[in-house]
Amino acid sequence: MKNHYTIDDLDYFLEGNISQEDKERMQKHLAECKTCRMEYEALSGIRGYLETEDTVDELFTERLVASMNKNRYSNRRRAKKASGLNVLKPVLSIVLIGVFAWTAFTLGSKYDLLRNNTFGLQDGEITPPASATSQTTAATEESIKKSIINLTLYFPNPNADCVVPEKRQVEVQSGAKLEKIIFEELQKGPEGSDKISIIPQGSKLLSVETKDGLCQLDLSSEFVDNNPGGTAFETVLINSIVNSLTELPTVQKVQFLIEGEKREIYTHAIFDMPFERNEDFIRTPDNTSEAIEIRIRDLGNKTLTALKDRDMEWLSSIIHPDKNLRFSPYTYVNVDKDLVFTAEEIRTLIDSDKVYSWGKYDGSGEEIELTLEQYFLRFVYDKDFINAEEVSYNRYIGKGNTINNVFEAYPDAKVMEYYFSGFNPEFEGLDWESLKLVFEEKDGEWYLVGIVHDGWTI
Repeated sequence: MKNHYTIDDLDYFLEGNISQEDKERMQKHLAECKTCRMEYEALSGIRGYLETEDTVDELFTERLVASMNKNRYSNRRRAKKASGLNVLKPVLSIVLIGVFAWTAFTLGSKYDLLRNNTFGLQDGEITPPASATSQTTAATEESIKKSIINLTLYFPNPNADCVVPEKRQVEVQSGAKLEKIIFEELQKGPEGSDKISIIPQGSKLLSVETKDGLCQLDLSSEFVDNNPGGTAFETVLINSIVNSLTELPTVQKVQFLIEGEKREIYTHAIFDMPFERNEDFIRTPDNTSEAIEIRIRDLGNKTLTALKDRDMEWLSSIIHPDKNLRFSPYTYVNVDKDLVFTAEEIRTLIDSDKVYSWGKYDGSGEEIELTLEQYFLRFVYDKDFINAEEVSYNRYIGKGNTINNVFEAYPDAKVMEYYFSGFNPEFEGLDWESLKLVFEEKDGEWYLVGIVHDGWTI
């Protein structure tokens, strides 16, 4: 899970160059994280100052950002150094405790043996022979049967916007409470050495009981006291526990108790009512936000290759079956007037001499009248975007003087942008260009719905 946003993240948020989904996530994080909120407020204040000044040192902003990142690094070093100096104390304490524990165990064992042999016998009783004791022990161990069970546990993804199932085999003793086993497995965390438990550190399961489909989970105060805070954390924590427990056929709802009592509010979330299973918060490993980004980036690269090679057969195979493919010559998407082509038209019209009206040229206002092939050469793959200088996922790079409404025109989409900062040094970046590929999901598959050309306009 992301703990803090970088200066670049905050700058994108301040500029508004992110999707609505990322904007809502960052707004929620800033409301809860004091560190990021202070950096954002500082960055916002500096931006306001710079906008009011007539002249500004060109390297001022670059030095400032570097300084802020350096301070953050320095703080981390100081924290690491301080923790290192304190390592010896707990180590020595653990060693001493271990010595005392071993001594107590040894003496206690001898005391118990002596007590059983002398005081544990009633009048007329005979001490059983060693062979009889061994037989009794063997019979007892045989009666405690163990078995392997399959569990489905739910853990948060790194972005903390869903939980992901993980199958796990666990050895349990006959009669063990599965609810207790599930909570203990959640405390171990997901598979992988780099992943940590979602359960707050030090939390203890005091008791668990299921009756009439309601599982009452009584936890120690550490479950609340050691909660790192934040609505996002609480949401994934509760969903992780509830969705894992409701995998059991006997559990339909989960009631949390803290030290035997209902708690009205966790730290942000309402906490005194039973929680039901939340299927909408579950994602399969290949459908998390991280997995989707990987898929979209790969799909974007394949799309650029098809555009460059004029592989219209492949391109037509990924066009949205319902919404088709819209072409926008500039970054303002005109949903009513921009031309839309079906997959069949894309497959067959690239060699056609038919001239289409694509809108108006910026500056002159003249009609853009081109064939499909001519439009591709001027407003689609006019630069080698597959080798773009910069690539972004679901956030803007290019910032021209035309209204950029891509995320408003495609609210449910994922957008790849391929950007060049300029080509002729004499223009000082005014000749920048970018291409945006817009993808939307249908029935678990992602399709191309828009191609948006962008660049500096007059």
